[in-house]
Amino acid sequence: MQKWLKQRRGAIWQLVGGVSLRVKIMGIALAMIALLGLVLTWQVRVTMARALTEELERRGISIARHMATHSSSLILTGDSHSFDELMQDIVLNDEDVQYAFIIDAYGEVLAQSFNGSIPTDLLEANRVYADQRYHLQTIKTGEGLIQDVAVPIFEGRFGVARVGLSQQRLTRAITDVTRQILLTTMVASLLGIVISATLTLVFTRPLLMLARATRWIVAEDLNHRLTPWANDEVGQLQASFNTMIEHLAHSRQETEDYNQRLLRRSRELAALYAISSAVVGSQGLTEVLERALHQAMDMAQATSGWVCTLEKNNFCLVCVCAPSNIQSNIRSACRQECPTCREAARTRRPLIVDSFTSECPLGTRLCSNEHPTTGHVIVPLLVKKQTVGVLNLAWGGPDGISPQAEKLDPLLAVGQQLGVAIENARLWEELVQKEILRGQLLRKVITAQEDERKRIARELHDGTGQALTSLLIGLRAMEKSNSLDQVQALTTELKLVVALALDEVHDMALELRPSVLDDLGLVPALTHYTQSCPARLGFQADFVTSGMDDQRLPPEIETTLYRITQEALTNVARHADANQVSVLLQRRRGTIILVIEDDGEGFDVAQVMASPEKQDRLGLYGVEERASLVGGKMIVESSPNTGTTITVEIPLEGAWTETQRTEEPMNPGPSAS
Repeated sequence: MQKWLKQRRGAIWQLVGGVSLRVKIMGIALAMIALLGLVLTWQVRVTMARALTEELERRGISIARHMATHSSSLILTGDSHSFDELMQDIVLNDEDVQYAFIIDAYGEVLAQSFNGSIPTDLLEANRVYADQRYHLQTIKTGEGLIQDVAVPIFEGRFGVARVGLSQQRLTRAITDVTRQILLTTMVASLLGIVISATLTLVFTRPLLMLARATRWIVAEDLNHRLTPWANDEVGQLQASFNTMIEHLAHSRQETEDYNQRLLRRSRELAALYAISSAVVGSQGLTEVLERALHQAMDMAQATSGWVCTLEKNNFCLVCVCAPSNIQSNIRSACRQECPTCREAARTRRPLIVDSFTSECPLGTRLCSNEHPTTGHVIVPLLVKKQTVGVLNLAWGGPDGISPQAEKLDPLLAVGQQLGVAIENARLWEELVQKEILRGQLLRKVITAQEDERKRIARELHDGTGQALTSLLIGLRAMEKSNSLDQVQALTTELKLVVALALDEVHDMALELRPSVLDDLGLVPALTHYTQSCPARLGFQADFVTSGMDDQRLPPEIETTLYRITQEALTNVARHADANQVSVLLQRRRGTIILVIEDDGEGFDVAQVMASPEKQDRLGLYGVEERASLVGGKMIVESSPNTGTTITVEIPLEGAWTETQRTEEPMNPGPSAS
């Protein structure tokens, strides 16, 4: 046993001893700060969770009691509309309230805030007895934990009021505080590391310098020398290291002279392999050219280089240069005509140029540098025997290497590989652009479908749903009636309700896709729709056209303008309280302009568009989204008590005839009053 303990202690000491002194000191400081931060985080998190949970429970009890108090009188009167208003008021006034509902003593739901029916398991999740003031139950749902509160109404004889409060905001608050404390702990830890590192640097720097010199030798980096820290034993050891490094550098230089030719060939093969890899990759055209250019310069030991692509006899569609200080000279010169580059592109053979001619735009730009260019090679980039660009490599400097004939064979292979890379990069970019366009079109189609479904749902809820509710109430009254005359009177009323519902369904079918829009076009469809506004929406609507002639618009634009008019006039009927509405449809120089102006109450545009209430701005957003789907835009001009003007401009594709181009500009229509 003692032997085993001794071995364990030796292993632990070996592990600790392998860590540097600076790390040990910084580790102690970091461990203390981290321990303090974790303990503080745990304590704050537990205390805050307890306090916030108790506050959420008290607020849920208060809301449930408020519901029970106000619903007792509503149960006696049977006012279902007030029940719905009470549910909506409770849900909207508290963001933590997820649902609220009231059930009677027989388990029937009297009112609820759900969009559909109440889940069956939720009704049985929390029960409260008549002798209890309330009952709390935590329910686990897909959206997180819900604190469900049940309060009996009039000691349970009228039913039970239930409200559910989400713990998501509570959880987020605890998480935010925890994150802030942990961030503070991290900052304190970093500060402790900086202080510890500064203090230990003074003691460990000489030893670190010696260790660094040893790593230089292992890595065969013999260009560095040590700077003695002091004139002591460590300083003398550093001087000895410098002498040893100088001897090793001399020996390595002799070895490198013998391996120079092999290294040059290795660079050529590596460059060809790198360019081949770029051909099969999915990089962009500029990235492929830059990578290939640097590999070609390394292979040929060139001091500068540039690549210009060629398409339909036009140079410099894409230009990549190295080094960066010649970039401006190269790009401006490549846009000009160069006979030498033209010759290489025509013959599809590499050309060696001893010096720049006077006809070359680059002659005065590169040769005026401190070290003039001594040689120049032009390599055509080929794809299927077609020249798609040129690769230029230049040598310069006082010890510059002139281009030689033996360098042309690998450069020609580079040109062929790079030509294929250019072609692949162009094809890849075209594919990516097509995928982006396809995704954008798909998103727009899905958005348009969902918007139409939302509008149909609203119409069904507001019109047909209310009619069916009235029919249900009348049937219940008929069921409880004992008089034949009263039954006949109720039957007459219900027939009227059914007739109105049928009319609304018929009108909705026409609004979804009026046949006149497909058969005759936009102008007759809008004429028919505006003429029906007095009976349907309760105000007079005037419709005027300008410049439309008898020409039909593209189907998607006709549908969009018709739907925008429907949405705008419906918003006027719901919110504006207007007596007169003017609709102007104008075609002017490749643009369709739709102006809808009313004399209603008006509103603050900025305030409504920024309103958190979705129903306040849903109509305007629907108009704006429909216009944007066909490349148009919407402008809303309004202020309180001055009416509203909505202007929609949609560009038309295709050119106008000369007669249409010379027409005088039309009056853009009425402006906001």
